[in-house]
Amino acid sequence: MLRSLLAGSFYILVLAFGPSVACADDPVPAAKPLRESGGQEFLEGVDLPRAKPLRPAGKPDAVKAPQPPQAGEAASLPETCHIDGADYRQIEPVSGQIDIEQASEDTCGIERPVRLVSVGKGADRVSFPGNVTLSCDFARKLVDWLRQDVLPAAQEQLGDRVTLLGTGPGYHCRRRNNRPDGKVSEHGKGRAIDLAYFQLSEGSAVSVERDWGTETKPGAFLKSIHAAACRRFTTVLGPDADADHKSHIHVDTGCHGKDCTYLICQ
Repeated sequence: MLRSLLAGSFYILVLAFGPSVACADDPVPAAKPLRESGGQEFLEGVDLPRAKPLRPAGKPDAVKAPQPPQAGEAASLPETCHIDGADYRQIEPVSGQIDIEQASEDTCGIERPVRLVSVGKGADRVSFPGNVTLSCDFARKLVDWLRQDVLPAAQEQLGDRVTLLGTGPGYHCRRRNNRPDGKVSEHGKGRAIDLAYFQLSEGSAVSVERDWGTETKPGAFLKSIHAAACRRFTTVLGPDADADHKSHIHVDTGCHGKDCTYLICQ
């Protein structure tokens, strides 16, 4: 559970359409200075890994659909991942562990990882500053949210289209809150991502840190896509959650409660 939950400082929202809502237990670390990743800068607050990738990135050129495994590769790609409306490449399974002495409890990894490059095609193509590594199932859910909720909302509310999504890298083998103990973060399973800004075609950008809570079109846009995310993901944390999320929106598909129907939306 979050420090803020223990302090009783969060406002708990109850979703009218589904299960209960509570404070999240998997925030990302506090905001950090800008850093380089893949030749592009990420805004402060997104989750950048502290170490090099655990597995080789593979071929540099992404394709619009994962290629069938070559001879001898069937074991590394157990099942083909299909994601409609996205430019991505399926890669070999990734794995890692935080604490060698407690490997059974500290295991990270993705059985079917993909390198997500962009969403949409042609003039409607929306890219990421750096390719993000996610589990196949989570990437599919993320793409659905972007295509069906986020991008149409930008057209309707901002009168412009999104061309670039400012996010963290997705997969990051670490514990929740980067603490020395506790459960492995959903980032360590490839089931989480942080979104910091949305670049528009006319050159401006909607920034979560700058525009959240403002009485402006960008502010209304962020509120609407946050609400839509709460209908798709099990955890959604924005700047109203706590100071750790002041600069981005965190979404994941972690299991909350015994039957995984407990939703966290802040």
